[in-house]
Amino acid sequence: MFKPLTLPQPEVFVPAGRLVRSATAAFSDRLEQTRRSFAFAAQVRELCAAADFGPGKGRSGVDPVVYFKMLMVGFFENLSSERGLAQGVWLAVNDRQ
Repeated sequence: MFKPLTLPQPEVFVPAGRLVRSATAAFSDRLEQTRRSFAFAAQVRELCAAADFGPGKGRSGVDPVVYFKMLMVGFFENLSSERGLAQGVWLAVNDRQ
C-alpha cells in the first residue's frame, strides 16, 4: 500500500583531497624541510660510514638516516621503549599518507 521512504546511501569512496590532515602532518612537513635544508641524510651517512659492516659481515641493520628519524619521532612523541618507538613510527608513517 505505502512505499517505504528510502534515503540516499552515503558515498563510500572519499577522495584524498577531501580528507582532513592532522596537526602533526604540518609539523612533520616542517621537520622534513628543516632536515633537507642542512643535508641531514648526507651528514648522518658520513658520520656512520666508519661503523658500516659492509657486505658479507652479517645482516645489514637499519639505514642510519631512518634510525635517526625514528629516534626523533621517539623524542618528540616522548616514547621511552622500542615497542613504543616502533608504534610511533608506524603511526607517523600512516599519518603522512
